[in-house]
Amino acid sequence: MLRTIGADFYRALRDELTGQANAAFLWFVVAFACGIAMFFAWPTDPWAWTGPLIAGLGVAALVWRRKADPMMALLLAVVAVGLGWSAAQLRTSMVAAPVITREIGPLNLTGRVLDVEREPGRIKVVMDHMRYDGGGPPEKPQRIRLSLPAKHGAPRVGEVILVRAVLSPPERPVVPGGFEFQRYLFFQRIGALGYTLQPWQRSQLPLDPKLIVEVRQSIEGLRRSISDRILDVIPGDAGAVTVALVTGEQSLIPEKLQDQYRASGLAHLLSISGLHMTLLAAVVFFIVRRALALWSAFALRYDLKRIAAWAALAATTFYVLISGMSVPALRAYIMVAAVITAIFFDRRVISLRSVALAALALLAVFPESVVGASFQMSFLAVIALVAMYEHFRLKPRWRDGDGNLRIGYAIGVYVAALIVTDLVAGSVTSVLAAYHFNQVPVYSLAANVMAAPITGFWVMPLGIVALTLMPFGWDAPVLSLMGEGVAFINTVVVTVAAWPGAQIHVPPMMPWALVCAIAGVVMICLWRGRLRWAGAVPLLIGLAQPWVKDAPNLIVDESGRVLAVQDARGGMALNTDRRDRFVRTVIKERYGASKTRWPTVGKEGPGKENADLGLTCDRLACNFTQNKTVLTLAFSRDAITEDCGAASIMIAPQEFVDACGDTFVIDRGNLRAKGGHAIYLSNGRARIETVEDFTGDRVWSRKPKPFAKPTAPGPQSGDLQLEDLQPEPTRADDFGNAAEPEPAND
Repeated sequence: MLRTIGADFYRALRDELTGQANAAFLWFVVAFACGIAMFFAWPTDPWAWTGPLIAGLGVAALVWRRKADPMMALLLAVVAVGLGWSAAQLRTSMVAAPVITREIGPLNLTGRVLDVEREPGRIKVVMDHMRYDGGGPPEKPQRIRLSLPAKHGAPRVGEVILVRAVLSPPERPVVPGGFEFQRYLFFQRIGALGYTLQPWQRSQLPLDPKLIVEVRQSIEGLRRSISDRILDVIPGDAGAVTVALVTGEQSLIPEKLQDQYRASGLAHLLSISGLHMTLLAAVVFFIVRRALALWSAFALRYDLKRIAAWAALAATTFYVLISGMSVPALRAYIMVAAVITAIFFDRRVISLRSVALAALALLAVFPESVVGASFQMSFLAVIALVAMYEHFRLKPRWRDGDGNLRIGYAIGVYVAALIVTDLVAGSVTSVLAAYHFNQVPVYSLAANVMAAPITGFWVMPLGIVALTLMPFGWDAPVLSLMGEGVAFINTVVVTVAAWPGAQIHVPPMMPWALVCAIAGVVMICLWRGRLRWAGAVPLLIGLAQPWVKDAPNLIVDESGRVLAVQDARGGMALNTDRRDRFVRTVIKERYGASKTRWPTVGKEGPGKENADLGLTCDRLACNFTQNKTVLTLAFSRDAITEDCGAASIMIAPQEFVDACGDTFVIDRGNLRAKGGHAIYLSNGRARIETVEDFTGDRVWSRKPKPFAKPTAPGPQSGDLQLEDLQPEPTRADDFGNAAEPEPAND
């Protein structure tokens, strides 16, 4: 009987795998992406030939087997995994560049401006071809990123400038499992961050002119000129958002307004992606085709559809160039190019194959994008939408069979399609938003119903007209009208973000849970057959994980200046030190903010709020009691001497401790070596996670140099068991926990 059941199961599985033949290319791209993700998830730098070895073994097995069966599909997946791993390894070796390991400066620097981001109050400048006065750091970074006061003005891309600056190394994640800023900067080839002490000055360097550099300078100059023109005509927040829609420069939008866009569920409007690219291509295609149709002689001789398609491709090419070429913009551009190619050959315009082609092209060139929020949210949303519309189509028809207008019916269908689209895309991206931002917008459907029609029928068409008229200086009236539409969208954003409960805070999601959720969505969307709905199992497991995992009871950052403890409701109460605003913001957004105040130093504070924290403080230390465990936060050498042996765990963030009896110690040397710590307490036991556990030992996760007096904790014994207190080894954080890699810590 067991043999019969096994045979039936094998046949059913074989039939399911055989049914994927038409989707073979889709699954090849999925396996390629998995190979890249596995490379980034590996805790240490793998052997250089790991990827080619995996692919080679897969090819050898295919050659040896020579049989078209389900096993061949699995072997092809092995080959794709090996190719993806190899692409990530090759990219990592190509971008490897020197990175400083300690703060240096002040010193004079000369370099060429490679990129400029203007923000309210400051300007971020990336420089290359660096020259350091006085020798500079021993590592000699090829690129650095500096923060300049806005009052000093913004240099232009391609200019050579002289600055006096202080440089520091890229920082590790703030908390275990947090966004890996080091990895992000590594693939940008940026080896140092810094700030300037004096206004920058123009200078000169003996640089050989290169065509690609000159082209990039011309594009960036045009982009800057367009942005400045928009800001001249449209003042305030509306102008900043208009610039983001046209040139992709989001940094001009105030931080508060960006937060409101995220809270309202309209943040996707700020990132040039499929919506913007599709609207542009559709408008240009429609206008060119209809305009040429008025010329009867030309229309009878040439194929207007193909000519209009070429015009749409040219317009989108120009748009992607001035947009900054972000991952969503490139994905949308590749898909538009695939659609236009399909029009030329009279093939199906939108399909999952075009999505897979765009993903493969991006991952082959920028494999690191697979761990970024932009790639994940962009492609997963598009996969879900295309998969849905392959089965259900909602197309508004303005006339019936007799030629009568049906405006009400068409508008109803359009609104229905908009609602369905938002529900599908919003549901998928909310999973990723929960992981990367720990926030999920609640009223995104209402906001999109109000804002999307204005964007599609007012803002974007007027933007196209304004760009067309801009070379002639006739764009001001059109830009003003466009600005009115953007102002209306901003009003919608502010209103919806102010509604009660506009966002739901989601506890931190583990990387494996995100992988389960993504695998479930991909399975449901791509699989051909009844097994498709088996994807609901990993999806539900991934969604449930944040709600069943305990939050840390205490967090201390690498500097030791920011401390946070969990209150009775699960929020994190931070100490009264107001420094390190960015670190405090990350902790509050990731774990949730507490309304309970940290006890005032010098008072024991027997009130309810302090009792909620289990925390009492005096001038020397704070004692933290939760789950039958006592922790001491020692702020001075006297507190260490007084409480050694009395507490189960002692945290001395500003001191070195050689030994402390039976007390487990986390001191300044530990924080320097392992980064921020998160402590979990349960039934008299403790579990500790560190930043190092998640980042692993990779080429981009360089550790800072140890202090002059590194020390190790003293002997461990007593109530706490050593195996419970040692940091648990964890796989590297394979999907970097932040969507926008732009933390304000530099």
